[in-house]
Amino acid sequence: MPGVSARGLSYEERRQLAVNLTRVLALYRSILDAYIIEFFTDNLWGTLPCSWQEALDGLSPPQLATLLLGMPREGEVVRYRSVWPLTLLALKSTAYALAFTRTPGFQSPSEFLENPSQSSRLTAPFRKHVRPKKQHEIRRLGELVKKLSDLTGCTQIVDVGSGQGHLSRFMSLGLGLMVKSIEGDQRLVERAQRLDQELLQALEKEEKRNAQVCAAGTTAGRVGPPAAAESGCPSGPPGPGEPCGDFLQPGPAAGPTGGDTDSAGPAALPSGAGLPC
Repeated sequence: MPGVSARGLSYEERRQLAVNLTRVLALYRSILDAYIIEFFTDNLWGTLPCSWQEALDGLSPPQLATLLLGMPREGEVVRYRSVWPLTLLALKSTAYALAFTRTPGFQSPSEFLENPSQSSRLTAPFRKHVRPKKQHEIRRLGELVKKLSDLTGCTQIVDVGSGQGHLSRFMSLGLGLMVKSIEGDQRLVERAQRLDQELLQALEKEEKRNAQVCAAGTTAGRVGPPAAAESGCPSGPPGPGEPCGDFLQPGPAAGPTGGDTDSAGPAALPSGAGLPC
């Protein structure tokens, strides 16, 4: 299925595509905005029109793939065992028309040219436990939020449905934003808290290494120009939110306020991670 590539569209064409996608999502939200597990837990089959149920009932997964997705197996001819209702055919045609292409029309992002599994634009602590696709996403989204923050003067961010907290950690400790993470799945909360601790330990080690390098450079620089200016090390210890090495220093700790509690999501990073409520 060829699909749509937004790269060749004009601004007006992109705007119209977004309008069309929004309309379709709103019209078929009950089946499009659902997880597979909900098919079994929420009886999604029962919400389909009776004419749809009659057309689809009894079809095997390969048959569904052939008829709905247009993915026949080699040598297979697409045959409908009955006349499908126009509403179902309309959804199928609309999905074809609005689907994005899955064939890459460009090279891998430049950040992965050197190493396809590690973004060159994220430092090692923020890449740990994060797949390449997610690395790209958190960097792009985090930088967008940072740009909007700078433009609007809004420095406090709420990450709703933060999962394991990869984006929250990058925005807070990588970009210097003040972030509150909220997650309802306790397993993800516990995982996020463990990753918080790992990153804070990495920050602490990096801070000590930088302090040793700066101290050695200052001693050597007494016979010539100031070593700090040559090495890029600050003349004094970095303050909260100031760069030190390849990523930011933790800021002052903040405790929960208002109706939010830490149990509702990943707790604010302990011992000075700079996550406000």
